[in-house]
Amino acid sequence: MVEISKIIEQNPWWKGKEFPFWKYDEHLSNYDDAKYKIKRKFIFAQPNNIYSISGPRQAGKTTWIKLMIWNLLELKEVDASAICYFSCDSLISRSRKELRKVIDYFLEKLGRFDKGYIFLDEVSFVRDWAFEIKNLADMGKLSKICIFLSGSPLGVKEIEFLPGRHIEGNRYFLKPLTFRDFILNLDENSISLLTPDEKIKDGIILLKRKLEENWLTLEESFEEIKEKFELLLPFKDTLDFLLNFYIRTGGFPKSIESYIKNKRIDRRDYETIINVILSDISKRERSEDLAKQILYAIIKRLGSAYDFRAITKDTEEGISVNTVIDYLRMFEDSFLIKVLYSYDFDTRQKRQKGNKKIYFTDPFLLYAILSWIEGKDGFEVTENMLASEEKTSVILESLVLSLLQRTKEIPLIRDSSTFLWFYYDRRGEIDFIFKQETGNYLGIEVKYQPEVSRKVVEVDKVANYIILSKDTFELSNRIVIIPISLFLALVKSSDFHL
Repeated sequence: MVEISKIIEQNPWWKGKEFPFWKYDEHLSNYDDAKYKIKRKFIFAQPNNIYSISGPRQAGKTTWIKLMIWNLLELKEVDASAICYFSCDSLISRSRKELRKVIDYFLEKLGRFDKGYIFLDEVSFVRDWAFEIKNLADMGKLSKICIFLSGSPLGVKEIEFLPGRHIEGNRYFLKPLTFRDFILNLDENSISLLTPDEKIKDGIILLKRKLEENWLTLEESFEEIKEKFELLLPFKDTLDFLLNFYIRTGGFPKSIESYIKNKRIDRRDYETIINVILSDISKRERSEDLAKQILYAIIKRLGSAYDFRAITKDTEEGISVNTVIDYLRMFEDSFLIKVLYSYDFDTRQKRQKGNKKIYFTDPFLLYAILSWIEGKDGFEVTENMLASEEKTSVILESLVLSLLQRTKEIPLIRDSSTFLWFYYDRRGEIDFIFKQETGNYLGIEVKYQPEVSRKVVEVDKVANYIILSKDTFELSNRIVIIPISLFLALVKSSDFHL
């Protein structure tokens, strides 16, 4: 059973307001020392509500929770003793019984306060954790409490046990930073480390101001979309400079910090990602060797459309399609990959039996996995991939997919497969089909080449097309060609992303 002393150790602010706990907390001290500080939005929580924060490990969920706690203490709206935190991955048995003891201790402590907070970090580490939260809500013990649950992932099956218990509208994602997020989190200190060039520095500062005032959701009229692209065109050189940086680091805090300080990424950062993946595989009692084979099969087909049976041909064990699907689901639940379905305009649904595309959700995941498979230095793998314009184009295509996915997705309620697909027929392929709230469709193509034509696979039901180029900028009635760096900088995530 978990010892009370272990619970108390994780709540150093209980010593009193005067105790500078942030100096001794690993996550907060690392944040304080960081050259690149990520400022995510906080949640203004209300009692008798459950809040869930889901996203991949190493994206910064624990740091966000600790900053949230620090912010609550700074605001002095709540007694320090009324804030309770526990990291559930410290529970050796992963049992509900241990989790219940932690929660019961917190409830007893919070009984004397008018308002309290409970933060259960990595709660998905505990088997059947949702039953304990359900019991807590059903017994009416949340009336004075704001409870936060973080996990990677917080499984849909588990969350289904909580309807009607004040979790609706309180689910959020915390994922690696998009390119836009990366730019908006730059400050004078990190900009100075990026470059000594005063002209580039000034350009980045002005770009930040422009982006703070301008964004796209892709729900705007096509004319407004074109206007926003044209507005950002003078900053293309600055955006290309920053994208050249971001495409190496992806959106993980540690990789960005490492590259800003050293102009390369420490091998330990790649190893950390691999350890996380191996931990998830072990926790789900799957085969490490088989997972590696399937991931390698995905890498070899990046950017291509294929049937899941194609992956079985690349595995030494000759596994079944059902086993492949099981592993893909595990990778997708862990925010490692995204399976993109093709679209049938006649039925207005995704093609369940058609070809699919599989992308990694962040380029740093791709580099880390490939370094693990090939036994090479992660940064060497990164540079080798980016030396190829063809491979760079596919990586940028994956960034576009991840960004489009975030524009409208809502945890549990709206999956991106309800508004985002690709399309193919005998004439060719459209990389992405994006359905707007009006019911209109946008066709989005990635053609990362110096010179790009307006030739696309035209489908009657697709109203307008956006072609993402390397350098070309051209506007017309139905088809626009813009540099991909402008697109990645302007399109914003939904409000359900922290």
